[in-house]
Amino acid sequence: MASLDTTALIDLGNPRRPGHVAAATLLRAVLRRGEQICTTRINIAELRVGVERGSDRVREQQKFEQAVSLCVVLELDEAAGDRFGVIQAHLYQLGRPIGDMDALIAAICLTHGQSLITRNPKHFVDIPGLIVETY
Repeated sequence: MASLDTTALIDLGNPRRPGHVAAATLLRAVLRRGEQICTTRINIAELRVGVERGSDRVREQQKFEQAVSLCVVLELDEAAGDRFGVIQAHLYQLGRPIGDMDALIAAICLTHGQSLITRNPKHFVDIPGLIVETY
């Protein structure tokens, strides 16, 4: 499986976004490899912010539901929580910490053996073992 980061979900959900074509091309390649598409509960929470802030909540809710309908949602479990601590400690030791949400996303992906598809690879570059696919 390949896990879609929030940036990928947003780009895929809006054909007018500059990253839409590239994200869709990468998604098709992942599907051709026979991988199932997933995302994390953290990404779902981040998307929910956009729904709540949108001027047209009905339309935003529809886009949200469409984006997540194709995904298996990976949860934050005890193993991922433990891995989050390891990731953040490592990044602090390097002097390059990232936001907790991104570290939680990475921890869930690593725990479930998933690559991460994102438009923002710099957020994840220093996380050992995480395979990041970008577009």
